[in-house]
Amino acid sequence: MKNKKLYSVLCAVIAVLVASLACNAGAPATPGASNFYMATDVEGTNRTTVFSPTDDFYVFFDVSGVDVGTNFQSRWYGLDIEGQDPSVPFQTIDYVYEADISNIYFQLTNSEGWPVGNYKVEVYMDDVKVGEQQFSVQ
Repeated sequence: MKNKKLYSVLCAVIAVLVASLACNAGAPATPGASNFYMATDVEGTNRTTVFSPTDDFYVFFDVSGVDVGTNFQSRWYGLDIEGQDPSVPFQTIDYVYEADISNIYFQLTNSEGWPVGNYKVEVYMDDVKVGEQQFSVQ
């Protein structure tokens, strides 16, 4: 009799667990961004946080559960660059999310070359900061 009650309780617990997992399996992912990194190439294979003055800057990140039309923005700062206020971005770039994209990147170029120093890029999703990367030019 005792084993029968234990078996019944165990079956009930398993049923609740399976039902919970089944309900969550179809639930949409919470919108977000993750896995931020910098690179020197559009493919994102040359990851780095140290750039040369002639490099383009790329910041990459993954997204999930994002609705079409969500606004992303990168804000680029020179932290110790002469003539740059470190609290004011020297460049902003906007991107409106399109369907079925899981990895986004922003690219920043300067045909005149980058001043040596420390920089930062912040990434926003609908005006909420979701990531940041610091890097330098040497």
